[in-house]
Amino acid sequence: MMKNKTIFWDYNLNNLDLKNPHVKTWLLNRKLKFGDLSDISKKDLKKFLSVLKIENSIKELLQNYLKSNARC
Repeated sequence: MMKNKTIFWDYNLNNLDLKNPHVKTWLLNRKLKFGDLSDISKKDLKKFLSVLKIENSIKELLQNYLKSNARC
C-alpha cells in the first residue's frame, strides 16, 4: 500500500507491519480521512469498514460502493 508523505508526515512508515490488523486499520482510517483512496483494495474495505473511525457519510458511501461492486 502506497504511503503518501503528505498524509503521514508525522510518522516513519518504513517498518510498518501491514499484517497487523490494528496497524492496517490505523492506516486506512488516516488515508480515508484525508480522502486518499489510492491502493485501498475492495477486500480491505470490506474487511475493515465496520471498525473504521471515519465520518458516517463516508462510511455509507463506501458501503454503497461495495454493495454495487460486490465482487471483492
